[in-house]
Amino acid sequence: MNRLSHFFTVALLAFSFPANANTDLPALGDSASGYVSLQQEHQLGRTWLRQLRAQAPTIDTPLMTSYLENLVYRLIPHSDVKQSELEFVIVDSGDLNAFAVPGGIIGINYGLMLHARDEDELSAVLAHELAHLSQRHFARQIEQAQKQEPVALATLLASILLIATNNPDAGFAGLMTTQAAGIQNQLAYSREWEREADRLGMQTLVTAGFDPGAMPSMFEQMLKANRFGGNPPEFLLTHPLTESRIADAADRAQQYPAKPRLTGFEFSILKNTAISRYQLTSANREQYFQERLDKATTNSEAAATSAYSLAEIAIEKDQWSQASALLARIAEPWASHAAVIDLGSRIDQHNGDNNKALQRISDALAYQPSSLLLRTRKAELLALNKRFPEAISVLKNLTSERKTDPLLWQQLGRIAAAGGQPLIAYRANGEYLFFSGRHAQALRQMDLALEAARKAKDFQQESLIRQRLETMASSPRDLNFN
Repeated sequence: MNRLSHFFTVALLAFSFPANANTDLPALGDSASGYVSLQQEHQLGRTWLRQLRAQAPTIDTPLMTSYLENLVYRLIPHSDVKQSELEFVIVDSGDLNAFAVPGGIIGINYGLMLHARDEDELSAVLAHELAHLSQRHFARQIEQAQKQEPVALATLLASILLIATNNPDAGFAGLMTTQAAGIQNQLAYSREWEREADRLGMQTLVTAGFDPGAMPSMFEQMLKANRFGGNPPEFLLTHPLTESRIADAADRAQQYPAKPRLTGFEFSILKNTAISRYQLTSANREQYFQERLDKATTNSEAAATSAYSLAEIAIEKDQWSQASALLARIAEPWASHAAVIDLGSRIDQHNGDNNKALQRISDALAYQPSSLLLRTRKAELLALNKRFPEAISVLKNLTSERKTDPLLWQQLGRIAAAGGQPLIAYRANGEYLFFSGRHAQALRQMDLALEAARKAKDFQQESLIRQRLETMASSPRDLNFN
């Protein structure tokens, strides 16, 4: 599955549009705009994202999703990215990878958290990816692809299809044996664009307030992973990295004043989760975090993050009293973090006090009203307390704000079904399946929603669902290279 993201840049190279593509969008002043419009990029990116979700495991936890979003939105105002609608995806893989997909899709492998030592280094990778988007490197690749021989393109397409159908070795062999010259040319352009993304990414990183030295230090981390790993990191397969690029980044960094690096509670607990998920076994992860807790200064951030990670493990093991004791060791200001409040509410729920759990979440929302984690948790607790209309209302507001989030639609569908609201449940399930790349199943659920609207004589909903069903039915099911 990971090979699909490895070679996404190459796959897009083969996606051809006519040179005179019709678009209502203004030209950007470069020849590549005649090959691919921003509207076409948007459509292709969303199709690719649905296909990725259908084929690769993703992590849709509210905490990780909102953290990545917040970090990117801190960088966006300082970049040249023009897309107003961005989407984010986190692949459940321990490999080092990040990617920017046309149309404003930003993605990482969760394993990137293993290699980034602080928020500055993680932001350096994201700033680099945003530069690829802002410079429309995809459209420029398409322009170069038009200059290739038709036979070479056909061979490349065949290789990509092999990769996409879970035969990556055969696909890669096709690329290497029959497309050697073409691949070399593509890599040459890629190196040029990597340098451009490095330069613009550095500007974004600095103006957003991060340490400029984070970019060369993160590059060094990547090369280190390459030297000591069995296979090259995924990121390096589509983002060739050389010693000269690291040296160039270090030279640029010296032109700016250094700034203190930030880890932060949220970064640290997410990094701990990645370590627990990909580097530790179930037998030794408790010992790993206990040793870190024992070494940490009392009431320090290190103590808080270690106690939190141990509490998560305790809950997984159904050791609720131990989890409660560990959470009690987390001092302010970390005790007020949404993640800690959430775990506290889970302990309340286990103890049979759903009202206390709900009150804990509601009190926290008064100070963190936009928290995705707290809002989804509130909906869950309202449903557990049989307050289905309120739970559905919370989730309908969330899906209105985040229309393409499959996890929210799934949660809405489940709670609406439990609350005896079949029309809402069918519609929500249809959206969940659609954004998860399960096209045929999504259409079936929307048909059921349409039927439910007719039975209820809800003509407004019937009209809205019919329009949505038509949109879904006409949407590409996969990346079509014909």
